[in-house]
Amino acid sequence: MDRLTPEALRARMRAAIGEPEITGQGFDLATAGAGRRRWWALGLGAASAPVRAASMVALAVGVAAVLTVGTVIHLEGLPKPAGSSNGPAGQSGARSPSASAVGEFVPEDVTAVSADEWWVLGTDGAGCVTGCTRILHTTDGGQTFGSIPTPPAVVAGLRFVNPEDGWAYGSSTVWATHDGGAEWNGTGLGGTVEELETSGDYVYAIVDDPDAMVTWTLDRSPITGDSWQVVTTFGVRTANLNVHGGDVWVSESSGNGSDELLASTKDGEEFTPTPMCDGAATVTSLAASPGDIWVVCSTAPAEAVWLSTDGGQTFTEVQTPTELGSGWSSIAGASASTAVLAGTSLELTVDGGQSFRTVLHNGDDHWSIVGFTNPTDGFALSYPSASSAQPNGLWRTDDAGASWYEVELP
Repeated sequence: MDRLTPEALRARMRAAIGEPEITGQGFDLATAGAGRRRWWALGLGAASAPVRAASMVALAVGVAAVLTVGTVIHLEGLPKPAGSSNGPAGQSGARSPSASAVGEFVPEDVTAVSADEWWVLGTDGAGCVTGCTRILHTTDGGQTFGSIPTPPAVVAGLRFVNPEDGWAYGSSTVWATHDGGAEWNGTGLGGTVEELETSGDYVYAIVDDPDAMVTWTLDRSPITGDSWQVVTTFGVRTANLNVHGGDVWVSESSGNGSDELLASTKDGEEFTPTPMCDGAATVTSLAASPGDIWVVCSTAPAEAVWLSTDGGQTFTEVQTPTELGSGWSSIAGASASTAVLAGTSLELTVDGGQSFRTVLHNGDDHWSIVGFTNPTDGFALSYPSASSAQPNGLWRTDDAGASWYEVELP
């Protein structure tokens, strides 16, 4: 059977299921925090699917609920629905929860500059002792992958802003490439690099200063060079770094129920605070673009979802802890109306958070949203259990979260 291009696959799916309506502005995975938007998927608890008594907006996903596809996609007819005993190329539509990638490549991070071009950071599986880190690169939407050289150190995260300029980070060192990964050069930032994102003219990092009890810094470097400088110092725990052009957003949590969104329109040099998540212990996840900001806040033992549609000037709680329950670790938004919430399942809203419906659930697997590359294409990682630190699968959507397929990695 002939190999299907991503465009041909999408055309076949849309012919069968129709075109979902996507409104509002999405954000780029490589430029607005994904995915990727940095995820933290540890310690997830059990939760029921969030439901609010409001009219559900249906998306006709037909037979394409969830796919399992290979690096080279061969389809016999249309994709099988989730739970089918036989998916494309003989793969199972709903993978067994115990079928983690033992002895195979294990994805740990993904970054994209378009729907077709992305990189996957990961490690070889059981039995690998040294040289286990690999970076896979695709330019055809995941149909085929090649490998690029890796930094000479263990790294935990990877970002590319274009095909040439990228960064990998782990511990206190940021490794930069300006030739597509052929060569990597390391720069120590004097503290633990907790998050790193890139957009516009700069790459940014949140750094935990080990010499101060409560000090975090925002460090910045031009994307074309490796000249890091501290641009802002924070005295309260700072996390959830998002960037888009010259706009920078972070969350600040005092731990006493006072949480704020810090927003900068000046490349991180000045920030304006806005209160959000009143009474929450911490901000678990934040997905920001110039117009729309989705937030998951933890009130222990449950979470709530807040939304801003005016760039962070005001926030509205769209799902309360009572409605949402516990176990939700991350969120990514495609627009003001559409977002995907991750935890014990993947939950989709198409009405601005008023209601959610389950779009992917697989045994005991837990989920973490990476982010959206554009209003339709996004990524998620699956974990074999709530306590697992290592993912067992990379999943992708090309219809704004309505259906997902697992990417087969070499």
